[in-house]
Amino acid sequence: MSFSGNLVYKCEVWSSSVNIKSLKLLLFLLPFFQKYRGLSINIKKFTLLKSPLGNKRSKDQFEKRAHRVYFYVESNKPSNILAYVHILTFLNEVKCKVKVSNKFLG
Repeated sequence: MSFSGNLVYKCEVWSSSVNIKSLKLLLFLLPFFQKYRGLSINIKKFTLLKSPLGNKRSKDQFEKRAHRVYFYVESNKPSNILAYVHILTFLNEVKCKVKVSNKFLG
C-alpha cells in the first residue's frame, strides 16, 4: 500500500491533577515548542460535621482543587506519539485522557 502524500499523527491530551507540581513536571517533560493551554480549575467544596452526635453547628469545610491542562503533539512518525504516551504512564498523580488521530495530507 503506497501513499502519494503524508500521514500526520496527532495526539491530544487532557490532563488533570490535584497537585499542581505534578502538572508542571508534565509540562517540563514536553519539548519546548509544544503548545499547551491551562484550563479552568475545578473546585469541589464539601462540609462535614465535627461531631455527629453532639453539636450540629460545629462543622469543618474543605475544598478540593483540580488543575487541568490541554496539549497536543503532531508528528509524521507514530513512534514519537507512542513515546509521549509512554511518558504519561510514569506520572503518578496525573489523570490523562488521550486521543490519537491521523490525517492524510495529499
